[in-house]
Amino acid sequence: MAPLKIAIPNKGRLSDSCLQLLRAIGLPVAGVGRTLVSVVAGGAVEILFSRADDIPEFIDLGAADIGLTGSDLVDEAAADVETLLALDFGLCKLVVAVPEHSLMKKIEDVPDAAVVATAFPQLTRRYFEAHGKKLTVVAVSGATEITPYIGVADLITDLAETGSTLRKNHLTPIATICDVRAVLIGNRRKCAEKEKEVHEIVAAMASVIAAKEKRYLMANVPKQALDEVRRLLPGISGPTVMNLAGGDGMVAIHSVVAERAINGLMPPLKKLGATGILVLPIERMVL
Repeated sequence: MAPLKIAIPNKGRLSDSCLQLLRAIGLPVAGVGRTLVSVVAGGAVEILFSRADDIPEFIDLGAADIGLTGSDLVDEAAADVETLLALDFGLCKLVVAVPEHSLMKKIEDVPDAAVVATAFPQLTRRYFEAHGKKLTVVAVSGATEITPYIGVADLITDLAETGSTLRKNHLTPIATICDVRAVLIGNRRKCAEKEKEVHEIVAAMASVIAAKEKRYLMANVPKQALDEVRRLLPGISGPTVMNLAGGDGMVAIHSVVAERAINGLMPPLKKLGATGILVLPIERMVL
């Protein structure tokens, strides 16, 4: 069986998170930045380092079986690929932004004669055409924010996470074209041919994502407080309860809880008589 080929960005905003995810599923990648291909899992998997923009096309052509890239780049390329999993990083928006003192306050205010600069010409063109606008689209590969101030464009479309870069460049968003996130995509034919291998990767990544915001809580609690503990710790299907050897009326409870809820659970658990409270990270969780 030929190795499963996974394409990941060789640099940029998604690269580090992709490498962390691969390490989390047991595919540590060595030689990053010094090689175009890394062989892992005893030769069963090849990691291909590519420009994030090229990955949708590489997957479409079958040069790689599956790959990690941005949903914006998949949509821009209009690639015939299958989205296998939405990931939990690379979250941002593709927005329409205008100079802060512009008279354009909403899409309806944008005149047909306007010029828009963008690194996403296809997405931008489709968006404005869907709103009945026929703008001149100027494709740029970087520094999009400066184009209104050097007379290249009247407005821009660009990725925005917090909006701070837009504000620094005196730009104001007036509309969102689409939400963006990292995705795992696959070649339809190759995914069918390597269904078992692809499914293992998808399931492993999904289990890591599911576990990220959860914690494993353990404590010893009085038996008479179990009903109240169950109300505090619903878990996935309720807390697991185990008898303690020589427990003197105490039982052990184990539960998966949201990380954000941990601090709020400590005082009521202590009030109920809980002791030996432990909170542990979870590497993977299969629901």
